[in-house]
Amino acid sequence: MLRSRELVFTGIAAVLVVLYLGFALRYGSAFIPPSSPTPTPTKPVSRVPVASGPEISGTIAFGLRGDIYVLSGKGYLPLTADGRSHEPSISTDGRIFFARVEEIDGKRNVDNQIVPAHLRFSNVVSKTPELSGEQVVLNGLVKAADGFHVVTWFDSPAVSPDGKRIAVVADNGSGASDLEVFDAQTGKLIVGLSQGSNLADPSWSPDGKTIAVTSYTQGAPRILLVPADGRASNPVTTPEGEPYRASYSPDGNWLVYTLRHEGKNDLHAMQMSGTRRDVVLTTDGKSWNGVFSPDGKQLAFLREKDGVIDLYSMDLGDALSGGSAKSAVKLTRGEGVDGASRPAWGS
Repeated sequence: MLRSRELVFTGIAAVLVVLYLGFALRYGSAFIPPSSPTPTPTKPVSRVPVASGPEISGTIAFGLRGDIYVLSGKGYLPLTADGRSHEPSISTDGRIFFARVEEIDGKRNVDNQIVPAHLRFSNVVSKTPELSGEQVVLNGLVKAADGFHVVTWFDSPAVSPDGKRIAVVADNGSGASDLEVFDAQTGKLIVGLSQGSNLADPSWSPDGKTIAVTSYTQGAPRILLVPADGRASNPVTTPEGEPYRASYSPDGNWLVYTLRHEGKNDLHAMQMSGTRRDVVLTTDGKSWNGVFSPDGKQLAFLREKDGVIDLYSMDLGDALSGGSAKSAVKLTRGEGVDGASRPAWGS
């Protein structure tokens, strides 16, 4: 009797084991945590070899997790280490200008009462890669006559081709982001080119007479060409979508810009001389923020893949004359390039 009972229990146990194994194989993935995703590489603190491709001519400055990095030859290294810097621009003498976010605990006058306030603003800073010092060119914290501080948000500094002027968009808390031009040495205001507008992403034409900007004043983005002498601006007609962040080619004949369409971002180039012609440069839907190389033969831009943004370069080949561009080459190693910070390419 005992023997038969043991056989029964043994049979039941065997059935349960089979059922358990079948259940585990079929549904186990729902209960067992998946393998961890590849971690983001450590933020570089010294020179890093480029991921692939030939040696880069000139210098590319770009934002990476709140700092400015400089790529030259076959590697890149940090220019800043504060975690608050973005939007680099390179002058003809090698200086790199960028915006840096600052914060202070101060006081404000609200309804005739003095109250504590946490103030945020940004400065425009210039720095030379070979030197340790830096210069605050535009100070976003100014003490007013009444003793209180007035803060301004300076963003997207763009150095003129002759290196003497800086175009920025400035927000003093009024709700507008206006285009202003300052002396690159003294920080003195030269001219205000808009009032009550909502502008972004200035980029100079090679002759220094025009500044291309993204305008959000009417809601959807569009590209405007703003004369540096204060005359009326002109819109650029682009294909259907939302164009933004235009940048001139070295000869001034082309504007490279990003076109957002149906949630995707791709690089286009608009011919500015003769008949207006639009050329599609990427079709992956995940490329943006393009800038020309100093010789006009390549582009540096950002591309997202598997949730990671990297810096890429692309040989244009004969893409602007009816042919095709060559395959893009990834330069950084997945450390997390700042997607909102346009790179700059200097000689």
